Amino acid sequence: MHAHKQEFKRLVELMGWSKSGAARRLCKTPSAINHLLNPDHPNKPTGTTMELLRHIMAQEGPDQIVGQTNEMKDARTGVKPSATQFSLREQKTIEGLKKLSVKDQEVVYSVVNALLRASRKGRKVGKIF
Repeated sequence: MHAHKQEFKRLVELMGWSKSGAARRLCKTPSAINHLLNPDHPNKPTGTTMELLRHIMAQEGPDQIVGQTNEMKDARTGVKPSATQFSLREQKTIEGLKKLSVKDQEVVYSVVNALLRASRKGRKVGKIF
């Protein structure tokens, strides 16, 4: 099994997430999560997915994170990833999201992901407010 797949599986299990729970938290389909957990499937988690998973772990279960998780090295480069530093604006956004119901969070995630996809494709997303 690819190193990223092994690490992904280990972290999902460490958090005690079901496939559907991991899919919801990582904004993926249950099928996509199944592919990432299946050692025989060629799909492997992206660096962005791994970073998101680590960030969620730090927010939802800091007691779950042990020294070895913090000391992980990137399987390709052998270098420890740097800690993600969030701006004050990003921190306030995250705190605001945490105050929403799970249902409302899913709506916000859907809108944000649609805007991100549009902007990556070079489309103007315009001003919201």
